[in-house]
Amino acid sequence: MRFAVARARLAHDPSRPFAMILRLVAVAALVSLLAACADDPAPTPPATASPPATATPSAPTADPTSAGATTSHPLPTDAPDHDIDRAMAHLKLLSTIIGPRVSGSPEARETVAYIADTLRGFGYAVEVMEFDYRTRFRLATVTVGEETIGGIALNGEGTPQKSAEGPAHDDRAQEGTAPEGAISIRERGSNDPDDGLLYMAAARAEAAGLIIVNRDTWGLWGFPIPVRDAIPVVLVPQPEGERLAQAARDGATIRVTIGPSRPPAANVIARPAPGARCDIIAGGHHDTTPGSPGALDNASGVAIVLELARAFAADGLDEGLCFATFGAEESGLFGSAALARRWADSGELPEIMMNFDVTARGDAVEVIGTPALVADAVERLTAAGIAAFASSLPPGYGSDHASFVQVGVPVVFLSDGDVSLIHTPADVFDEVEPVAVDRIGDAGALILQALLVEIAGGR
Repeated sequence: MRFAVARARLAHDPSRPFAMILRLVAVAALVSLLAACADDPAPTPPATASPPATATPSAPTADPTSAGATTSHPLPTDAPDHDIDRAMAHLKLLSTIIGPRVSGSPEARETVAYIADTLRGFGYAVEVMEFDYRTRFRLATVTVGEETIGGIALNGEGTPQKSAEGPAHDDRAQEGTAPEGAISIRERGSNDPDDGLLYMAAARAEAAGLIIVNRDTWGLWGFPIPVRDAIPVVLVPQPEGERLAQAARDGATIRVTIGPSRPPAANVIARPAPGARCDIIAGGHHDTTPGSPGALDNASGVAIVLELARAFAADGLDEGLCFATFGAEESGLFGSAALARRWADSGELPEIMMNFDVTARGDAVEVIGTPALVADAVERLTAAGIAAFASSLPPGYGSDHASFVQVGVPVVFLSDGDVSLIHTPADVFDEVEPVAVDRIGDAGALILQALLVEIAGGR
């Protein structure tokens, strides 16, 4: 879910090869365990030579969540059953093995590959749709010896991807300003616009690069430095300050690297056949803010989308029913907007878009969107014994359904409404309530089944 100002920290280094290898081994181990334990395994996607492991999670005999009971809600309808164990396996893999999935990062590419291969395994025709966007989370790294610190580049789009190396100089403790060619280390003040003043001081001293230590443990965001082709400016979490200070005391060399201003991002679109029309599109975003494992926001929504795709494909793919996950939602709904615009331009807009975002806590389903669809959904869910009520997003929040509203598509958005942990390092798997995930998954199945009969089935 997108908030007007994202606040998070980058707690790991997405570029470290050893960490990547450990993640891939863990993915393979988890998927193998699930496949071995399943009584009715889902189809296995074809193996690929690149990460992540491509087997599809299946229902294990043992509870994979360690997070409480996973009893499904019986549905008094012919809707496919949303299997909570399968959904939780996806959720756990995304939020604990892959972790933060910032668009443009290696983890985001792992996520796209995993989702695409999983959907192919269910029999769908899958498209990975790349798109251009402006990121608010330009990734950067600081290398000290053999250790790498993850951060956020504060450079504007006028500065290309680049690196700089030089002796560490802690302007917070050492006398004078950083000498020419050094990497200046400075402390963030009380106001974020002061980042520009820190940059000007470092640039006047002809420093090779600037590291700004954040004043908070998390909250990596700021105003871009608008100077064209500026020296690299990297914001790092507050706990890294002492490590950098020690590097300066030791006379160590530091290397700073800023990533591209428009890193690649992609949507994943699953159709019942190549080129098939999507009368109904059900989806949710797969990216996160920096440093947030994104279990609630939005591994939960993606897990539900993947499990619904499997459930509806179990007896054969349904004409008109498509599934998607979106990239760069947290940077400004770019992925869903790119797809909505493409379909508007080609005359292929769906009849309805269903969105899943922040779907892992609470006692009821919050239903947001087009009034008539919301009223109908709440009535259907209540009749089925699923607690639900009409709601709306808090001020300053947004999600991918808004991109489809912009092009005139009716929408229904299912959520739990609890935004207290999103965009923070506390958005972890242990905070997920499986019963809540299952409730919203069952709700989605019931509503999609009704829409499939009324819309796609009526063609």
